[in-house]
Amino acid sequence: MIILFLHCPSINATNVITYVVADSIESASEKLKIEFESLSNEDDKVRISFKLKSANLPFTIYDARWVNCDSTLVPTDPFSLIAHPNEVSGKNTEWHISLDFPFSDTFEDSDVLILNTDKGIVRCPTSMAGKLREDMDLLRTEYENKLDRSITSSRKAWIFFYITLASGIVIGSTILIIVKRRLTRKRKEIEELSMLISERSDRNHELEAQVNTLYSSRLDTLNMLCNEYFEKSESEKVKLSLYNEVEKHILALRDTKSINELEGIVNKYMDNILVKVREQLPELNRKDLIFLTYLYAGFSPRAVCIFTNIKIKNFYNRRSRLKERILETNAQDKEFFVSKM
Repeated sequence: MIILFLHCPSINATNVITYVVADSIESASEKLKIEFESLSNEDDKVRISFKLKSANLPFTIYDARWVNCDSTLVPTDPFSLIAHPNEVSGKNTEWHISLDFPFSDTFEDSDVLILNTDKGIVRCPTSMAGKLREDMDLLRTEYENKLDRSITSSRKAWIFFYITLASGIVIGSTILIIVKRRLTRKRKEIEELSMLISERSDRNHELEAQVNTLYSSRLDTLNMLCNEYFEKSESEKVKLSLYNEVEKHILALRDTKSINELEGIVNKYMDNILVKVREQLPELNRKDLIFLTYLYAGFSPRAVCIFTNIKIKNFYNRRSRLKERILETNAQDKEFFVSKM
């Protein structure tokens, strides 16, 4: 159902406002649109006619002004408009408005009618060229915004790609460095083990002979594995397998039975030194006693490090601290204990 309402102005008013209402709308899109209809010069005034289309949208127009050339003009009669919710809610409304402005005999394409509303500033060019130009500007702005969003999206995609690529390179390089360091560390340990075998002490021939009897077959096997390790330099997998075999033999040398046998040999050829240590230094723990056993047996620092699973740099610190601890005690043979270390 279409209804025509006429808002009657005062007796001397020249502004004309009418609107058409449809009882229902297809969708409550809540839009406010302005369309220029005509401009005329008559009776020493300029009449500008336009229409407002409202879909389910109450609005308020506070005032209007017309920018003509370099001048800003206001209607000859004050103008304001309120579209109440009960007039427009759930409906399509079309408001036909004619406003009179002071006379002007010069017009430009840039002339524009400006409405100050509660929805913001609404602009309506008062020439077809101006309307066309504004539509083109709007289309260009929308296109540029879409293009900017597209470029931004593309840039983000490339940034994500480069970040992912860089992360992959960093992770790959880190893994490569870790593997390389591990193999380098294993190679160094193998070299130290080879030096262990070649650095047998000659401190006490009888003691050395007994220690050799205890360890010779195992050390011969280690020597063979070490030689094979350095011969297989072209295959890291084979070297890793040989390293694991070497490690297995070293663990066997560290077992309780081998240590006890070595302790018995040291006591036999060094005047029961470890027996005296246990009696006079009860505060020493098992690790200290094992460390002293290897030292008294004449093994080199590298050998002791491998058998006790410590770093070579820690060997001298540990030996120095152990000497100081022993010398600070009241043990009767503390000088003897330290001299054999």
